[in-house]
Amino acid sequence: MSEKAQVYRLNRPTRLTLRASATLVVDGPRRFLADGGDFATAAELDAVLRGVVGFGLDGITDAYFTHLHFDHYRALAPECRGWRMHVPRQEYRFVRELMRYREDRAAYKAFLKETHELIAPVFLREFLRLATDSRYDFESSERAPDFHLCDPGEQLSPHVATVDLAGHCPGQMGLWVETKQGACMIAGDAVLSLDDFVATGIDHHLIVHNRERLLASRRRVAEADFVVPGHGEWFDPRRGNLTPF
Repeated sequence: MSEKAQVYRLNRPTRLTLRASATLVVDGPRRFLADGGDFATAAELDAVLRGVVGFGLDGITDAYFTHLHFDHYRALAPECRGWRMHVPRQEYRFVRELMRYREDRAAYKAFLKETHELIAPVFLREFLRLATDSRYDFESSERAPDFHLCDPGEQLSPHVATVDLAGHCPGQMGLWVETKQGACMIAGDAVLSLDDFVATGIDHHLIVHNRERLLASRRRVAEADFVVPGHGEWFDPRRGNLTPF
């Protein structure tokens, strides 16, 4: 059997600044950048990669987005056009449907409210901004034909598989990664941080597509040996503490 995959932390995310966790997963020759939206420029990302693993953008083979919220997702720069780009199928379909209303602000806002059980004003304002964001203009995007639309349970590489973690948004999918430290769950925003994970409920969440599905996704996250949350440090869900690595 081949060696297990390795995961690398690329930033120090925080919930307060909306910095999302960015992670590199290396599984043999495949090198996945998961949720790289935190980096403003390709040069910044290239420098971080070289500092952490010794290779830059030219060493990456795949980009994976747990979901398409503005803080996790970024369209690939020209330097990254050779990468495979993986997006959850249901999330992609939802965003395309939303963007049908981009020219009608009232209809756009109504669609968001109808499709979410909760959407706080701060998130609603951000979504309204996205109506004019070229990242989400998939119809005319040069990248659209290159998207690989993923389904739950899909094996992307020998030790990396997609996991249904919907609830925060319609189509979020995490990554289940088999590593030498155990099973890692890259959770997106199914779990925001350790504090969020140990909280008694999810009433503090600012956006919820479907509450019951989000709670089920959080139970699925708890099955991992360690978790990469959407906006916090890695943690052990069984012991309820941060990981030493």
